[in-house]
Amino acid sequence: MKIFEMKTKVINLIKAAFLVLVLAGCSKDFLDLEPTDAISEDEVFGSYVTANSALMGAYDQLSSFSFGGLYNPIMADIMGEDVMINSVNNWNWFIPVYQMNLLPNYTYIDAPWWAGYKLIFNANQIINNAIYIPDATPEQMASLVGQAQVLRAYAMLKLAQMYSPAYAKNPDAPSILLNTDSDDLDAGFVRAKLSEVYAQIESDLIAAASQLKANDDKGFFDNRSANALLARLYLDMGKWEMARDHAKLASKDLTLMDINDMFSGFSTRNSETIYTIAYTQEDNNTYLSLPSFYWPVGGYSSMRANKDFVSKFSAADARKSFFLKLDEIDKDRFLIVKFGHNNAVGNAERICIRASEMILIEAECEAELGNHAEAQNALYKVQKRANPGVTKSTATDQALMNEVLLERRKELFGEGFRWQDIKRRQLPFVRTGDHWVKFSFTAQDPDYFRLTFPIPQSEIDANPALSNSDQNIGY
Repeated sequence: MKIFEMKTKVINLIKAAFLVLVLAGCSKDFLDLEPTDAISEDEVFGSYVTANSALMGAYDQLSSFSFGGLYNPIMADIMGEDVMINSVNNWNWFIPVYQMNLLPNYTYIDAPWWAGYKLIFNANQIINNAIYIPDATPEQMASLVGQAQVLRAYAMLKLAQMYSPAYAKNPDAPSILLNTDSDDLDAGFVRAKLSEVYAQIESDLIAAASQLKANDDKGFFDNRSANALLARLYLDMGKWEMARDHAKLASKDLTLMDINDMFSGFSTRNSETIYTIAYTQEDNNTYLSLPSFYWPVGGYSSMRANKDFVSKFSAADARKSFFLKLDEIDKDRFLIVKFGHNNAVGNAERICIRASEMILIEAECEAELGNHAEAQNALYKVQKRANPGVTKSTATDQALMNEVLLERRKELFGEGFRWQDIKRRQLPFVRTGDHWVKFSFTAQDPDYFRLTFPIPQSEIDANPALSNSDQNIGY
């Protein structure tokens, strides 16, 4: 397995490299729904080539640093207990998010909202106008619409998770704005019920899964990724059978990374990748990509792992090699080397959906359904990759569920899940160890509001259908 040699190689690379310190400010740019340099709707849908270019633009919006490329995954982990921003030399990035001390006018609240709705607006245009493209074949139309539906569903699900209470707490709670038309924006939109938003997401994904074909290029959504997102949606909703079944469809026939693959599997796509965002030096800001905040050399390099979380990995678990302590970089906290650059700073990939997550969804659902043997088998599939000598679990009931949820933490840390896992299951929020901002509260405590973002003040001010009374509790 050569784990020791791999770890030594990583350490030597870090020690030999020059630590690039980039002084950069964090400025807020208001994101208009319609850019001033956009071509007209008639021109966009005048040919398949221009319509497909619009689809590529929507993918770029998903990968932007203020949405899926950086803000979403990083905030979803530092609002948990396993990953944190270093207490010094952090360039002031994401500090209010880590502190869970957010206000409706902060950039971290504002930017993802407008980026998400810009993506939704453009997906709406493709979905509603693809039928009018004069030279598009039925297969091309189906592909355009199907991918746009997954893009819209992806954005809506992420926004709903960020700005709404958990579905398990109240499916009828006020959620996000539900707009699938984009023709008349002047009247504004009220906050739809969370159940209505999830119904729209479900409708989009079911339609997309039925009309999209498999795509070997995992930089684009296909029927497999539509099923994966359905699995996530139903997991949120507590629809265990449906979540399990779609997770199985999403991971079917995929080969999981082995131990050696894991050490290169998070900077480039691999055998278990279902959907990935690629960063390149040409089309992304070099330092506003996920690995620039994690990899200890080059970039902001300010992400750290909580010591109590690291202690949960056994010595035989290969994933423990993702954590390092190097005195010359940080003598107090664990560095994280799970996410690296690919040959050059700024070149990397953020693997957004992969088979291991789907198998862990399967394990959680089987445990919830009381199918203990099936849950144990699914859990073991993921565990044995990182520790071939691990013993298959014999736990049942809550003990088994605890093992599955712990494995999600171990396997998916840094990939943008922990905050939502706490919230969707209404778990206690407890920070211990070397966190420099600590919390301890349960779902029954007033502080639980911190797990839901406020509605941006810019939306309330601009939307005639909203007022300050529509703000989330606690803000």
